[in-house]
Order: sequence, then structure tokens, then C-alpha cells
Amino acid sequence: MSEGAQYGLKILEIDDAESGILAYSVDGGDISEDAAAIIWQRFDDAKAQEKKIRLYAEMSAIPKASGALVMDKLKRLGTILTTMERMAIVGDSSWMDVYAKIVDPITRFDVRHFTLEQKEEARAWIQD
Repeated sequence: MSEGAQYGLKILEIDDAESGILAYSVDGGDISEDAAAIIWQRFDDAKAQEKKIRLYAEMSAIPKASGALVMDKLKRLGTILTTMERMAIVGDSSWMDVYAKIVDPITRFDVRHFTLEQKEEARAWIQD
């Protein structure tokens, strides 16, 4: 089983820390603090090494998160915002397109939404 898979979060095969690619899927299950720690560590490492992250997220549902997990994300928001280079959100829910259109112009990184049919295009964009 892949890291985090038991928690609603699964690290994908295109994930490659050396190349700056952070790739995971979320199935809407509970994401534990332990599973999220994998993500936070990647951002912390990138910041320490002055590297950027290209994030690929396949979202089949909105993840469930505890209050502690939300607080952890808020604490790291500065690191996330300054470390991210680009973000591909992959999924068919309409909220993802709205999210990408709102977030893209107010961040320093490029955010794009791709449907599941465009998954290979999204992966190519992240890996480019």
C-alpha cells in the first residue's frame, strides 16, 4: 500500500521529490495528521533547499480534515505559497474549476484545473 493510502490520501507513481513533483490523490476519506505530515515535510524540505514544488492533485471528493489538520495547513500557508511553482487540480467536480479561477490570479504560482479526461495533459504539464 502506498504512503497515506489508508487515510484517504495516496501518493501517486509520478511523485518525485528530486524533480520537485508532489503528486497525490484524495478520495474524500479522512486525512489523518500522519498522512498530511508527508505533504508538510515535502514543503518544508523544498523551502530549506530553496526549491519549488509542482503539485499534482487528483481529487475525487473534498477531503475530510480535522481542525488540527486545518490549523497545520494555516501555519504552513506562507511556506506553501512561496514554495509552489504550479498546481494541477484534476477532477470532474465543478468546484475545482471555480477554485482554480479564483486562486490562480491571487497567487504567485500557476493553478490549472483539468478534467479526468485531461489527466495525461495535466501530468505532462506538471512534469514539464
